[in-house]
Amino acid sequence: MSSYKKILVIRLSSLGDILLTSPLLKSLSAAYENCLIDFLLKPQFAQAVESSPHINEVIYYQKNELRTIRKKIENSSYDYVIDLQNNFRTRRLLRRSSIKVFRFQKPTVKKFLLVNLKVNLLKDKTSIAQRYIDSFPLVKGEKLELEFHYPEGKDEEANLLSTGIFVDRLIIGICPGSKHFTKRYPAEYFSKLINELSQLSYSIFLFGGKEDSKVCSKLAGQNPRVNNFQNENDLYLTAALMKKCSAVISNDSALMHLACSLDIPTLAIFGSTVAEFGFFPLGNKSVLIENINLNCRPCTHIGRNECPKGHFKCMKDISPQMIISKLQSLLKNE
Repeated sequence: MSSYKKILVIRLSSLGDILLTSPLLKSLSAAYENCLIDFLLKPQFAQAVESSPHINEVIYYQKNELRTIRKKIENSSYDYVIDLQNNFRTRRLLRRSSIKVFRFQKPTVKKFLLVNLKVNLLKDKTSIAQRYIDSFPLVKGEKLELEFHYPEGKDEEANLLSTGIFVDRLIIGICPGSKHFTKRYPAEYFSKLINELSQLSYSIFLFGGKEDSKVCSKLAGQNPRVNNFQNENDLYLTAALMKKCSAVISNDSALMHLACSLDIPTLAIFGSTVAEFGFFPLGNKSVLIENINLNCRPCTHIGRNECPKGHFKCMKDISPQMIISKLQSLLKNE
């Protein structure tokens, strides 16, 4: 394809889901010469795409400005709208639109069957990034690789923050946070993991957003070789510091996808969720560690505030030693 197109991509939230749109954006740019791609999202997630070379304009979704947004969409002469959110809000926003709309088809029934009846119709383990591309059948993704871009000035800021920090050691990034309890490796286990990594002469960089302040502060106070780079949701700075790591260990979270987007070897710890939902770490340098010996997994497709069985074995049966073994294998294959 070589004709000019103007396309609006809609994915309002959340951060991880938006990061997974990068292969679609790249595919659109490759398919259409001089393609203009606008992106509609909630303003708190803007850094996920606003520095992308594929994006023309970022449009901010505000609940009290629906009429203005709807008018802007209608007046922007879009050839296509790709609605990756596909919920009541976006359907309402587009309900009178004359533009051709392509919508992401959520595997809702299949997820329900897997969680509640343990009937697995998602054995193909298709990445959400691929499902996003499949939502727009006029293009095909040539290679499913995440990418993330940030301003050059953030490298300088990251250098200043990390100058002189154990320059003779390999740096391991750790992302101890996640929105839901059952997707978080226990803090006391992370503490043991950090201590053992320190004894093996690794340095530790902690990463997290605003909601991860408590756990990051706790872990940083327990070991002098831990450098706490948790911040107030500055994704650019997190990315620039993360690039200094030889590998990243993360829960099932947005920062896991960020590490993969930066082509950093990534070890992902999965508890209540499973790869079949499509949010597994992408890339040849990534590995997933999970407890496959539980018939209660998955107990949710998004995460829970507590373990419904009370034992939380999906996380507690994964020892720090198991993670270190996986990590060393990952680094050896680099």
